[in-house]
Amino acid sequence: MKAIGLHLCLLAASASAFTSVACSKDSAPAAPSGGASACVTTITDGSTLKATAPTLQSPANGAKLPQFQPVVLVAGNSTTPCATGVPLSYRFEVSTTTGGVVESALVGAGGAAASRTVAALLNSQQTYQWRARAEYLAYFGPWSGYQTFVAPANDGYIKATELFDPLTNGKTVGTIGGSGNVTFVPNQGLRMNDPLAYVIYQMPQTFSSGEMSVEVTGLAPDGEPGKARIISMLDRPSSLASSSKYSFNLQYRGAGGAPNNCITWKAVLGDNAHSVEPPNRFNNIFTLDPSTVYLWQGFWTPTSFRVVVRQGGVTGPVVYEEKVDATSGTTNWNPEVMYPFLGTNNGTFVDNDGTRVGMTLKNLWVGNTPRPATLP
Repeated sequence: MKAIGLHLCLLAASASAFTSVACSKDSAPAAPSGGASACVTTITDGSTLKATAPTLQSPANGAKLPQFQPVVLVAGNSTTPCATGVPLSYRFEVSTTTGGVVESALVGAGGAAASRTVAALLNSQQTYQWRARAEYLAYFGPWSGYQTFVAPANDGYIKATELFDPLTNGKTVGTIGGSGNVTFVPNQGLRMNDPLAYVIYQMPQTFSSGEMSVEVTGLAPDGEPGKARIISMLDRPSSLASSSKYSFNLQYRGAGGAPNNCITWKAVLGDNAHSVEPPNRFNNIFTLDPSTVYLWQGFWTPTSFRVVVRQGGVTGPVVYEEKVDATSGTTNWNPEVMYPFLGTNNGTFVDNDGTRVGMTLKNLWVGNTPRPATLP
């Protein structure tokens, strides 16, 4: 309502008489000396505020930013030749070099320059562009030109209720386990070379609902083993999955999978009497392309589990989606510890079971919030 009150004052005054117009105590403060209304107009470039574009200071000229450091955008303040003291804010926009906006944020002025610490999760060592403009109420000045920077190397992280592991940089924030027979493929991810290989993580905190998702290539038809796991979650690190009271796994079954090439899964919500899985996996046979990226997503709540597989990434078409609600007894998701896996430890205990051989995984996300839109 304050902004509306000031806007009515702007409409009621001419540029020369603006400062003599009185507003009530409930309205926004009087406009700055000189008359901010003189700065409100429609300009041929599409802007509506007579202000200079901010001067982009840093980062600039494709600067490569230090690893683990926040990305701080700094722009010199705009000026308003039409009036003095106009209380400007500044919009900072970060985008990919192809124009996809990953963050747009409005901040207040600060001294001789305005700054914004980028909150979006940026891809490791990828080039981004940024620009800024001045804004006042609903009015905005012209955009600056673009400057570019190279995002800091991102080795991933494990936080309280979040895990991100890019896996494209020759390392993992987890622990390679089982046979240890894995290969880091530069810029592509981590390849699993036998059914006994896996990567295990430990979440610092447990949470009752969440998402676990990862990008996968190399899923050829009729692979191995028969009950091949893509990702899984257990409440204990080194025992048979079926002995866990809280667990889930996502599968793309190989030869002997009953049936071959089906997408299936199982989630145990307290004990096996409270497990959920697709009612008929024979309806879920898919011939996947090993050269295509598929985003595998598992979503759990205390009373349900849902799996989504998308072709090409988070915005790609859905190949498979199925949710099952628990119907037997009281269910929950309350493990003492949560251990996410790339693959599974199950091949150690059960024949024709284990990690999908030949798959390459990247950009693993586990969290109590949805997968960030800024991830690939």
